[in-house]
Amino acid sequence: MPAAKLTRTGYNFSGWNTASDGNGSSFAAESKFTVSADIILYAKWNPKKFTVTFDSNNGTGETAAQDFYYKVPQRLAENTFSTNGKDFLGWAKTSGGNIIYDDNSEYTIGAADVTLYAVWGKFVKVSADDFAETIEDLEQGTSSENTNIYTIKISSGEITSKKLYDIGTAINKNRNYMKYILDLTAGANTNELTEISDYTFQSCNLYGITLPNSINLIGKYAFNNNLFEIIVIPNSVETIKTSAFESCYELKTITLPASLTSIGASAFADCDRLETVNYKGTQAQWAKIKIGIYNDKLTGANIVYNYTGE
Repeated sequence: MPAAKLTRTGYNFSGWNTASDGNGSSFAAESKFTVSADIILYAKWNPKKFTVTFDSNNGTGETAAQDFYYKVPQRLAENTFSTNGKDFLGWAKTSGGNIIYDDNSEYTIGAADVTLYAVWGKFVKVSADDFAETIEDLEQGTSSENTNIYTIKISSGEITSKKLYDIGTAINKNRNYMKYILDLTAGANTNELTEISDYTFQSCNLYGITLPNSINLIGKYAFNNNLFEIIVIPNSVETIKTSAFESCYELKTITLPASLTSIGASAFADCDRLETVNYKGTQAQWAKIKIGIYNDKLTGANIVYNYTGE
């Protein structure tokens, strides 16, 4: 057989096979063989190996680099870095970026080597009933170069729309040189929470948020002017109202559910860095979403249809 000049992103050509699934007879590239009738040979591909390197981001210790194969999921190595007085919160794609992966998260590599950066801060568990008092006692950072990051998990107490608004107010009052990552999935009545009301988390220096899968509506200005780089909207959400994520200047990637039916005017206005929209529905479903004016940052991004990731 003549030499093959085939390429495929993320894969090495490894020969030929008589079956498209690779379970037939295999032949090495440029090998010789005799045929007595027409035959179709299918290219065989092996995923390339790429490396994830872990950066301590001003921590100490070592976490060994880890090999991955293209599009083959496996869990990230456990963090073994440390730093004085702070907890390891997760991994980011840049030294000052949002947390993208938790410790031991499942990870699938693309067609390039990757460096992940440790994110340091404080992990706090709190009741929805005394959230404001807990926030008031948190130590503030000292400058824009020395901000304190807090991952706050509401692990007890009933979460209502009114309490969420009060939580947002408490964060807003205590946000100087602070960044917050908020987990709303563990409250006593999490599955009963159906909306994030208007203005709830406006200007709260939110760095990340995990919303329960019971949410079906995100209100006006609910997350306006925050610090997200990545947002995952729950699969239950149907409506995102006016200016909900307006002026989230750092937002680069958003995952939207197939359940979505309407996006209000300016919901993503001034999200100037928005690059990728991971949409869990089809292109036809996307076309049916009622999208209000001044959302060109959203509609002009790279839209990935039928997205299956988290």
